[in-house]
Amino acid sequence: MRAILHIDMNNFYASTECLLNPSLKNYAVAVAGDPNKRTGIILAKNYLAKVYGVKTGEAIWEAKQKCPSLITVAPHFDKYLEFSRRAHTIYYQYTDLIEPFGIDECWLDVTDSLKLFNCTARELAIKIQNQILNELGLTVSIGVSFGKTLAKLGSDMKKPLGLTVIDSSNHIDILKKLKIEDMIMIGKHTSKKMRTMNINTLYDLYLQPVEFLKKHFGIIGLYLHNAVSGIDDDKLITPKDEDVKSVGNGATAVHDMTSLDEIKAFLHDLALKVSKRLRAHNFRAKTLHLSIKYSDFTYSSAQHTHSHYFSNEQDVFKFAYEIFLSLAGDKFPPVRALRICTSNLTNGQEKEQVNIFTNIKNENLCFAIDKIKDKYGENSINLAKDYKSF
Repeated sequence: MRAILHIDMNNFYASTECLLNPSLKNYAVAVAGDPNKRTGIILAKNYLAKVYGVKTGEAIWEAKQKCPSLITVAPHFDKYLEFSRRAHTIYYQYTDLIEPFGIDECWLDVTDSLKLFNCTARELAIKIQNQILNELGLTVSIGVSFGKTLAKLGSDMKKPLGLTVIDSSNHIDILKKLKIEDMIMIGKHTSKKMRTMNINTLYDLYLQPVEFLKKHFGIIGLYLHNAVSGIDDDKLITPKDEDVKSVGNGATAVHDMTSLDEIKAFLHDLALKVSKRLRAHNFRAKTLHLSIKYSDFTYSSAQHTHSHYFSNEQDVFKFAYEIFLSLAGDKFPPVRALRICTSNLTNGQEKEQVNIFTNIKNENLCFAIDKIKDKYGENSINLAKDYKSF
């Protein structure tokens, strides 16, 4: 029988902000966007804000009607990523079988680690909880079970700093307490359909004949039944198991873009990010896809596969701009957002016939700039933004 942990960092964004600014600790706090930048919604909140009914995704003004004393802070995603990486460094001290589930959750397969640490899965979970709290100052809730789905259910049951073990002794009793909506993979449409069949709890789902579920829900019905039954032997998908298929970046503008100069500047910033990510993974791409979201929320997109591989920001910008002109022209409706995505990747090991379009000097220059930025900061050096040549 496997030993699977699901670890959930409690109120991760808000908890990190309170850790960075201890004066916020005893107040209702929400991480929120800037209303002037059209992102004026609640992104995360701490438990004191939850008491007032503040919800993720609602407008700031709505949240402050519920909680007038609510303190809103801007997000610091670089800090969240830093703390997430530090947490993963701790997890890797116990196992290398880790499947990330967003920035603040992951599964750990500790089956083979129990003998090494001479403890039970519950005891190992407590070790991890204490280490995260002592070294990072953050709390995590952990579910312990013999399958991924049951472990996830366990981590959701007690927060903050919760620990729930679901094993053969309490498996059925816990299923009786949980609604079908509590289970990952069961969304609004599926739960509504199940409730018309009088399937209201996870225990009700557990009791259903497999053939009945397959008839009404297809192969997913079998998967859901196996998950609640503990017949869950899915291998954890570790980062090293995943093949990177594409590298991209997109963003929403502060205000609608109506001029080509604005489009060029925006594309250049995206191209810089995409090209740096390509080089960080030692990738070059042959295909570039551009998608445009207009102010009325309509979309247009296109892609082009080129004759040579590329990773420098000049090529990424040039190819993206060419696609933009082909889609929207030089007179276009207001643009709300843009996204660049590169695919058809090579890791540099494949041999490529050198042609006149391959600019080796540019590639080497970009690698050199990356090293300078990594050492001295993102704004320490940049290529000149000469858009007029395109």
